[in-house]
Parts: sequence; structure tokens; C-alpha cells
Amino acid sequence: GLSTKARLAALRQILDEAVEVVRRSKPSLSPLLSRVRHGYDSSNNTYEAFCDGKRIVVNLYVYMPRLSSRLTSISSALAAAPKTLLHDLVVTVTHELAHFLQPNAGHGPAWRDSHMAMLVEVMAMLELKELPSHSSSSSA
Repeated sequence: GLSTKARLAALRQILDEAVEVVRRSKPSLSPLLSRVRHGYDSSNNTYEAFCDGKRIVVNLYVYMPRLSSRLTSISSALAAAPKTLLHDLVVTVTHELAHFLQPNAGHGPAWRDSHMAMLVEVMAMLELKELPSHSSSSSA
């Protein structure tokens, strides 16, 4: 099966893809997106990420169970990764970006509005990106 190190490498690539999706949908966020860091806190799976005012650290340990350890290569892990994993990482990154943009708002209305505005744009881009792959299976 795939080692923890290889699964972590696959998760890093998916996080990088999530950051790129956000960057393409909101280019103005590029300076903040450069502050996203890969983290691995194996002693604590209770948080997905944090923003400390200088950087955003995503705890990839939380996402490890989402990648099968039965796969044999990083490319097979990437191919088999559920699309929801990319979506969840996009949500995590935009959640923390909203804290950067609304530093004293906690999870109140100003933070929520900022997060939702980003998510609406980013998810619209993800839907566009996925359209071709879904067109082959038409629903009757």
C-alpha cells in the first residue's frame, strides 16, 4: 500500500490545486494565498487549519483518512481522491482567508458574508471546470 509519506505528498498536491482554484476565481487574493502552508499535526485531528495573522496552516493530518492506503502510487491516489476532498480543502482555505480579511469578526456575520462571497465564486469555477467530465453521463 501507499506509505504515509506518499499519501501526504498526494494531499499536498490536492491542497495546492485547491489554492490554485481559489487564485483563478479571485486573483486579488493571490498575495494572501501565498501565505497558505502545509501542516501535519498528528497529535491533533480536531482542527483543519488556523490563521495566525501572518500565515494560514492547513493540518493535512485531518485529511489523511480520506485517501486510501491501499493505492500503490501518488498518481493513483490523486486519481482516486474523491472530488469532495478538493472541495473541502477549498472550503478550508476560503474559511481561513475570510479570517484574514475580517480579522476581528470571529465567525460572526461579517466573517460569514466574506466567506460565502468567496465560496460562491470559487464553487462556480469548480462547476465550470467539472462540466466536461460530467457531460458523458447524461441523466435521463
